[in-house]
Amino acid sequence: MQVKKVTIDDLETTYCCMNEVPPSVSWSEYLPESRQWFRANLGKHVEGYHLLDGVKVVGHVYFATSEKALIPFEIEPEVACIYCTEILRDYMHKGYGKMMFDYMKNDVRKEGFKGILVPATEFKEWMHYELFLRHGFKVIKEHSPYKVMYFPLTKESISVKVMKLNYTPSKDKVEVTLFKNHFFCPVGACMYYLMKKVARSFGDKVKIVEIDTTPETLRKYGTQDPLINGKIKIFGPASEEEVKKAIQEELG
Repeated sequence: MQVKKVTIDDLETTYCCMNEVPPSVSWSEYLPESRQWFRANLGKHVEGYHLLDGVKVVGHVYFATSEKALIPFEIEPEVACIYCTEILRDYMHKGYGKMMFDYMKNDVRKEGFKGILVPATEFKEWMHYELFLRHGFKVIKEHSPYKVMYFPLTKESISVKVMKLNYTPSKDKVEVTLFKNHFFCPVGACMYYLMKKVARSFGDKVKIVEIDTTPETLRKYGTQDPLINGKIKIFGPASEEEVKKAIQEELG
């Protein structure tokens, strides 16, 4: 077993998590979009490490520097911000997660990072905060459904502020706002296309607005999550029925 930093040659092995998606969902269909995003943004808005069993990728941790991270928090410079981490089921509870995180901690310390931050969640299925507690992270800010956690390297505490949602929808129609080109996660790409499809099914009752995801638009609007009438009503994966219900609630 070994850990290595992701390079341009590793892009076809990114997102090992998609090897274990439930058969009832289609997230892995959006791997091409996410890998294309990864290729375009490697070294800018994303970096990462792969856990390898021989040549097989069995775990990953993807992150970005705080100056370039596409997450809804204002964080001081020189902090490594984790987007996501995963280990395949057969490799869990064997010390490999610690191996991967120890490698990351040592490597980013050498690169001069102050510490590592992660917007952990309250969801058991995804980035649950208890995982990071086991790796020595501490909760420094709570903003449901996030628990912002920090592991110090060269600086014991850092400044973190939650960006405020700042989007005013149209008055004439229910508005579905989608942030384009932020296909870091195949699940996010899936939700982008699903919400667009469902919004179109309402015809002229619903207005679709698409905005490019950039650090500037993230700071301007305070989010990169899809909005319905200026509200975050869908967080993470959702079914077509759940999206329809969320839009219908706004239609009244």
